[in-house]
Amino acid sequence: NKANIIIIVLVVTLGIGFIATFVLMLRRMLGQNALLNFFTGRYHKPVEEERIFMFLDLSSSTQIAEKIGHLKFYVFLNEFFYDITDSILGAEGEIYKYVGDEVIVSWRVIDGINNSRCIQSFFEIQKSIDEKKDKYLDKFGYVPHFRAGIHCGPVIVGEMGEYKREIAFLGDTVNTTARIQEACKEYKRDLIVSGDLLKKLSLTIDYEVKSIGEIKLKGKEISVELFGIEKPRKETNL
Repeated sequence: NKANIIIIVLVVTLGIGFIATFVLMLRRMLGQNALLNFFTGRYHKPVEEERIFMFLDLSSSTQIAEKIGHLKFYVFLNEFFYDITDSILGAEGEIYKYVGDEVIVSWRVIDGINNSRCIQSFFEIQKSIDEKKDKYLDKFGYVPHFRAGIHCGPVIVGEMGEYKREIAFLGDTVNTTARIQEACKEYKRDLIVSGDLLKKLSLTIDYEVKSIGEIKLKGKEISVELFGIEKPRKETNL
């Protein structure tokens, strides 16, 4: 009868709504592509891929936490991660993971070099935070400052773990990117990229590229050619 039909429709509607909400929640927790990769089994067996990585680290985080307190710093850091997300996703980047006050972003090479998106994303993040600096000053007394290292190369990609399963990137490329980011402080640069990555990019004249030289990074046997990249603060188009 009519009442039973209405009940069935309501149950089905609620069920669909619950499933959609659950999937969206999983997508936010795992990342924009990780859920699809799990379902399709793309990385059930480890594979080798060429990837671009960006390690972006918040500067002076220890001092800020000591000044404003650890609970308030947690809110500060969480807002920072939230505010930079659109600049990353808009550049086709995948947020791999958060490690303390650092975010690790990855691109398929074809996506990252297209229109130099992996580089543009950094300057979009700068622009986004600059536009929100008054909010940060009012709420925390500090504006986030950050540095990033970007590099590319082969990695092994596969599902790791059993109870808390995740898709992991393993290899020297990841470690080298982390070391490049650490070099930013030493060479007083906000953004440093490797020569390997720079060769794949077609940067416009808007960017200023300055050679840092062949540098032997901490813990590395082979020197890596590094470049600092700057760009005037103006509109960027992803």
